[in-house]
Amino acid sequence: MPLPRIPSFIGFSFLRESNKEFWEYFEQSTKAAPTAREKLLAFFAALQDYVISPACYGCPFINVASEFPEADYAGHQVALEHKQAVRVRFTQLAKEAGAHRPEALANALLLLMDGAYMAARMYGASPGNPAANVVEAARQVIDAQCET
Repeated sequence: MPLPRIPSFIGFSFLRESNKEFWEYFEQSTKAAPTAREKLLAFFAALQDYVISPACYGCPFINVASEFPEADYAGHQVALEHKQAVRVRFTQLAKEAGAHRPEALANALLLLMDGAYMAARMYGASPGNPAANVVEAARQVIDAQCET
């Protein structure tokens, strides 16, 4: 028996609020960093703290896109828009940080972020959560692309 579908307006409203909270969190975690490179690292430091905490249940955008893969589902569209906006912001910061290939760096950082969120779902707050090293992984990717 198929599971009942969540009405589009519920997923849509939840994701719109999650998007707002994400960007507030992003700005809060990066506001003290004076350079673009340091802003990226500050975001990943905050992300690392969050994804290894018991409060994190993964990324709501990934969760909705996984449960509702149909491209025309409103929640899926909002999730995709969010990820595209994150990639644009990462690309902007990568350019400002002097990345040789800003789009490639932004894509790598997006994959690291989403991998950390998935690790939170899989491992939770356990000591073996590989997301405990996401800031170091981000640093290595950034260093490989940017002049230090």
